[in-house]
Amino acid sequence: MKKYILLILFSFLIFSSSFAKNISFSKGKSYEGDFKWGGIKYSFPQGQWIFFNKDNDIVPHTNILTRCIEFYQVENQILKGLFNICDIVTGGKWTPQIAQILKNVLKKDKYDNCNLRPEYFYAQLYTKGTAMNCFRTRHFDVYKELNYPDDPEGTVKYYKKLLENKNIKTPKTMISSFHFFFAPSVRDKGVQIRYSINPEFYGAPITINGDENSSEYHRNNIDKFPKKKIFMNDFLYKQAIFHQNFEKNIKARKRHLLDFNQFVGKKSQEADTKSISTQLKSLNELYKSGVLTKEEFEKAKKKILN
Repeated sequence: MKKYILLILFSFLIFSSSFAKNISFSKGKSYEGDFKWGGIKYSFPQGQWIFFNKDNDIVPHTNILTRCIEFYQVENQILKGLFNICDIVTGGKWTPQIAQILKNVLKKDKYDNCNLRPEYFYAQLYTKGTAMNCFRTRHFDVYKELNYPDDPEGTVKYYKKLLENKNIKTPKTMISSFHFFFAPSVRDKGVQIRYSINPEFYGAPITINGDENSSEYHRNNIDKFPKKKIFMNDFLYKQAIFHQNFEKNIKARKRHLLDFNQFVGKKSQEADTKSISTQLKSLNELYKSGVLTKEEFEKAKKKILN
């Protein structure tokens, strides 16, 4: 929950008035489905999302404006998810300088970047010329991110205020995906999306340890927790598809696309497990009703499981 990369990177930009007309979000109101913001089509993750914060930050002594919109989900007074989008319009100004700043952050930032770090489950980065495309998934130690993040500038006070005012309890761990695209040859806009979930609301076993390094979701530990590894792989698969749609919506050119060939032809493990469970349930009902003999039931069951 550190400050957003866009609020740090564009200190040389001159603001352009070419923002497209935005959808008007109201604090406390719920939203779902597709929407258009800043001239780009987006889709909320599944479910209802409550709008709670909008930032329009102007960098001192400049006309630079960055914008963020932020949403949350809650269930049984426990934080279920967070979703935010940030963008900035460059107006075609200072492109080489901005590209260099972005590359340095995405490649070398000591707090967060787009290379595979121990706390990241997956990371992929494309940079060439002034274009860049980043996708990563990871786990978060929620208490640490709220109270003493690695980046001393990273504490976002309005998150804590939201949680306190709404009496929302936080999970030990959240799983997150990060999506970032900047290519002046496509549009004068950089876009960042972050999506975070409480895994326990999505079928993952109860979190044992929330500490960032000791977490069962940490890449160095996850092989000891096969069910959570399946969950993380499934989340990665789904968010890779989300990133491909993001690339499409922002009209990324072929040369800018990340390589997701390793995911081609794969199915969500979660969906596959549900399919097997459904088939076995139906098969058992046929057996109990007498439609299938025991021999036929066992033969069909073996076929499904194999």
